[in-house]
Amino acid sequence: MGMMDDKPVRVRFALFRLIVILGFTVLLLRLWQLQVISAQEFRLKADRNRFRLVPISAPRGIIYDRFGRQLVRNVPSFSVSIVPAGLPEEPTERQAVLERLGNLLQMPVKSPAQQDETITETEELASVPVRGLRGPSLEQLLQERARGPYTPVNIADNIDRQAAFIIEEEHLKLPGVIVEAKPLRQYLDGPLTAHILGYVGRIPSERIQDYIADEQKGYAPDDLVGLTGVELMMEDALRGIKGQKHIEVDAYEREVAVIASSPPVPGHNVILTIDLELQRVAEEALREGMRQAGSLAGVVAAMDPRSGEILAMVSLPAYDNNLFSGGISYDDYVKLSSDQSHPLLNRAISGQYPPGSSFKIVTASAALQEHVIDRSTTIRCEGILLLPNKYYPDDLSLAQKFRCWVPSGHGSLNVVGALQHSCDIFFYEVAGGYRDFVGLGIDRLGKYMRMFGFGEPTGIGLSGEATGLVPSDRWKRQNYGEGWVTGDTYNAGIGQG
Repeated sequence: MGMMDDKPVRVRFALFRLIVILGFTVLLLRLWQLQVISAQEFRLKADRNRFRLVPISAPRGIIYDRFGRQLVRNVPSFSVSIVPAGLPEEPTERQAVLERLGNLLQMPVKSPAQQDETITETEELASVPVRGLRGPSLEQLLQERARGPYTPVNIADNIDRQAAFIIEEEHLKLPGVIVEAKPLRQYLDGPLTAHILGYVGRIPSERIQDYIADEQKGYAPDDLVGLTGVELMMEDALRGIKGQKHIEVDAYEREVAVIASSPPVPGHNVILTIDLELQRVAEEALREGMRQAGSLAGVVAAMDPRSGEILAMVSLPAYDNNLFSGGISYDDYVKLSSDQSHPLLNRAISGQYPPGSSFKIVTASAALQEHVIDRSTTIRCEGILLLPNKYYPDDLSLAQKFRCWVPSGHGSLNVVGALQHSCDIFFYEVAGGYRDFVGLGIDRLGKYMRMFGFGEPTGIGLSGEATGLVPSDRWKRQNYGEGWVTGDTYNAGIGQG
């Protein structure tokens, strides 16, 4: 009876031992899987969490004038980036981090379109600084510029020193947020050379794909690039080659150790043909001339005719390109872009103006080449030319009057004298003809205008250059709905119209 009672106990004990053995077997198998089979995979994941391969921006090249005077330099500044993987996974905690960062940087967490649609624009303007309301939001930047969970996304450049210190002090409450010291472009003469040098900035959102598509150049969405002027024209020479460093980070994405690094290659320095002192004198002279003429805008360019080198180029009014370095505020940009005097426009290359009497050289050259005149051909200037009305040629009261700049006239002149005295009447007749004298006509004159480079870019290389205009009968019909007349050719012949 006692032995029979012990049998169930032994069975249960054997089952218990079997379960224990099976449990330990499963644990050993799992341990084998973790420590041996999957060891490499988990090691890579652990390294991915601890180690980062971070690019090191190359110092941008310096720009000098023709005599070695420095026009731009790099100065240290603070920038803020976010490592997406470092942000809290819990939505409310993530929102709290971004809101705190937004308050410190005066930036919105979400763009107005992402926020509560019941809030009117007036209410938003009353509660949010204009820079924060109209500038890109934190969420927008993270969405547009993120390249991977562990790749830092630049949020703001040239931030206030006090804000940078507060972010560093609160780094335990702001996981994933990084403050770095980076070079900032400083333009030493500001408005004096702004239209020449241009400025740098982050790659515009609409052009990010164009830049990063060229893998050989190694652009990243957060890179600073030349956006206008020499900074854009000489981008390839100025930008340099990035370096890299292999770093170890802590749980808050702060760098704790550098494992290895390869230094960046600085960009090339650029020497311009501009003479800074001549530029300064030209600006002062232009301001005085504008004051005397009561003009709100003006432009002057000084070129060495022997080489084509631009020695000075001033466009007024100008702007301070330092406003754009590190990101311009919405207020400043609106002020500049809405200014009726258009300070952002470089009138030296983007403005289109009649060339004036300097164009008479083209008319003279074309007439001589086409045998419309020769050196001995003379035309009499009496100070006024009466162009008969097409339909009433005998009624001089209906004739169109074309005047020379000298009311009393220049008398009889050949082409040399006409150029010497800049006689308008001579070139009216040479261009459009008069009575029995057959002039060039707009078609032949237009042909020589193009041969002299009119209607084409000069090749100066600066962005925003206007090509100019070579007028024609077809152009006038398309733009004004009118045919070309002799008076139009007269005006074109002296560089007006």
